[in-house]
Formats: sequence, C-alpha cells, structure tokens
Amino acid sequence: MPSSVDDGSRPTSPPALTGLPDPMLPVPDGGLKAWLSVLAGFCVFLSTWGITSSYGAFQSYYTTTLLLEESSSALSWIGSMQSFLLIIVGIIAGPLFDMGYLMHLMYLGGTLTTLGLFMLSLSKKYHQVMLSQGVCYGLGSGLMYIPSIALISIQFTKRRAFALGVASLGTSVGGVIFPIAFKRLATTPSLFSVLYMDRSQKAKRKIFDVTALREPTFMLFSLSLFFIFLAYFVPLFYIPAYATVHLKESSDSSFYLLAITNAGSALGRTLPLFFAHKLGSLNIFFASAIVGTILIFSWISIEKAANYTVDSVFWGIISGVLVTAPAAALAHPAITPSMNVIGTRLGMSWSAAAMGVLVGTPIAGALVNVKTDKFLTAQVFSGTIMAVGVGCLAYPVVVVLRYKKTS
Repeated sequence: MPSSVDDGSRPTSPPALTGLPDPMLPVPDGGLKAWLSVLAGFCVFLSTWGITSSYGAFQSYYTTTLLLEESSSALSWIGSMQSFLLIIVGIIAGPLFDMGYLMHLMYLGGTLTTLGLFMLSLSKKYHQVMLSQGVCYGLGSGLMYIPSIALISIQFTKRRAFALGVASLGTSVGGVIFPIAFKRLATTPSLFSVLYMDRSQKAKRKIFDVTALREPTFMLFSLSLFFIFLAYFVPLFYIPAYATVHLKESSDSSFYLLAITNAGSALGRTLPLFFAHKLGSLNIFFASAIVGTILIFSWISIEKAANYTVDSVFWGIISGVLVTAPAAALAHPAITPSMNVIGTRLGMSWSAAAMGVLVGTPIAGALVNVKTDKFLTAQVFSGTIMAVGVGCLAYPVVVVLRYKKTS
C-alpha cells in the first residue's frame, strides 16, 4: 500500500491497520476480536487441512475409478503437492502477514481454493487433477494457513496453545465430513468455499529471518518437523487402501474408517493443548511424536479390522497434536525471541515440514504395492523416519527446559 505524504515530499509511516493489538502493548490473551480470529482460523483449517487430511478418500477413488492407469506413487504426488504447497507457501505468506497484508492473503487464497475445487470437479486426466487439486488448491490453502495461526498466536499468551487447538478442530470436522461427502458425491461437481479473517497492521519486515539460521534450537526444531511430516501423511493416505486390500473390508467401511480417524484428531487438537500452559507445548509435541512412532510400528502387526480401528483412532488423536502443537511450541522465547517475526519464523519452520510432506507419501507410494498387498516396507520407512524426527526434537526440548529454570 502506498505511504502517505507529508508536505508533498517526505513519506511518512503508514497508518496502523485496525484489528490487532499494538505489539508494544501487553498481549490481551483473549477478548472478542481474539476469539473471532479463532473462529476464522477454524474455518481456514476446515477448508484447507480438512480436505488435505481426507486425501486418502480422493486417492482411493482415483485408484479405482477416475485414474485407473496411474500408479499409487503417481497418485500420491497429487496429495503430496497439495500438502507441500499448503505448508511451503507459508515462507512467503508469513512475512507478508508481518507486513500487514493479511486480508490480501485471505482474499487471494480463498479465490484460488474455490477455483481449484471448481476445476477439480471438471477434471478427467491426471495432469488436470494435479493442476487443480495439487497446485491451485494447494497454493490457495498455503496463502491462508500460516497467517491464520500467526494471527491467533499474537493475540494469546497462556491460552495460545488451547486457542490454536480450538481453531485446528476445523481439520477434524472437515476430516469427518469430506471423506463421507466425497464418497457420496464423487461423480457430482461440487464446491467447498472458504471464509475470511480480520486484518493485521502494516510494518516493514524482511522476507527471511537470517538470524534464525544461526540458532541451533530453531534449526533442529525445523529439522524435526521435516522428518515428522515426512512420515505424517503415510498412515492417513493409506488407511482406505490397507483396510480394503489387507483387511478385506468393504470400500464403504474403509472410507468411514478415515472419517473416524479424523474425528479422533479432534481430541488431540484440544484436550492435550488445554494443559499446554502448564506442561509446555513443546513437551506435549515431543511426547506425542514418541507415541506416534510407536503407533506406526504397531501398524505392522495389525491383522484385524477392530484392532486397526483402535490404532487409527489413536493415530488420529496423535496426528491432531502433531499438526497443532508445533505452532504454539515455536512461539516460545527460546525458539522465537520476538513475536514481531512470528509469521516469518512460522513460514520458515513449516517450509521444512513442507519438504517432508512433498516427498514422504510418494516414497511410501513407491514402496507400497496394492495389487500384491505389500505395505511392510512403507510402514517400516515411516516409523523409522518419525523416530529420527523425535531425535532431532530432543535438543530443543532440553533448551526450553533450561530456559524455564533460568528465567
């Protein structure tokens, strides 16, 4: 936006945009505007992560109906591209949020996601699905995701983790609705629309925080996100296929199982984070990553539908924590010293996760052979990679614990 001009020659600072607390004043930790931001964030999560976490339903349909000639690995690239752009675009959207362009990001993101779903309903070929769902929808989602959690982060302190958890419930709601709706409406063009949020204040910010690259705590935290999200979507993407091929369940049952898994994530997004101000968001994230590793390895031994349902529900709960807790953990002063660059650092850190998302499921797809019921190699791969992420996260956990003792 152009700056105002004093006496026709000397530019002055742009007026602050309304809607957010002044960064020089104490964070309100609530209030009407703050909770409306949470509601808006809920809508963003529902329309972005809700559909992304339901990609297993899309892939099952593509495998059996629309794109029969494509391999599992090729189809996984669609979901991976969608998830990758959802996260990686934050490296640009985060700094733009810090500069005050929240509404511009929301309008453009909403337009692209709507356009992507419109075009998906008309797509018949692999490249058409990739461009509409993978690229267009992914770009639009990415423009809205990081700004939505950054907006919430700067308006809460003690209740920050819980507020982010409430907003991320949109993923669980979308994850329950969309697989079932898609199953019923797979042959009917449809549109899922997105809502918009309040706007932030304009300020000069660098597009990239170079100082973060010299901080081992931030770098290892980001590296842990890369490995954790390298494995994160593998169980979600292959729930329908594993239930149908390995456990011999019906197609309908497998789609409902994915919906149940996403419903389980609602608990993970709220209940653990309600206690985050006492237990610590990073501690909850670390413990959940450990449990997630155990659950992925336990997936290997499952031979009964009932056991798989239980494992999937628990994975849903843990996945809810894994996708919500990092944003709250990143806001800790030991990882992000200044909230003035929270959008930038969120974008940088989540870009590492995006790289993992991009290649994780295609690698797993290359290791899976649905026709011969071969899932073991992909299961071992995802469990091992998740364990590496836990190892990287150990150092930031120690640093944060030391920070608490000395402050």
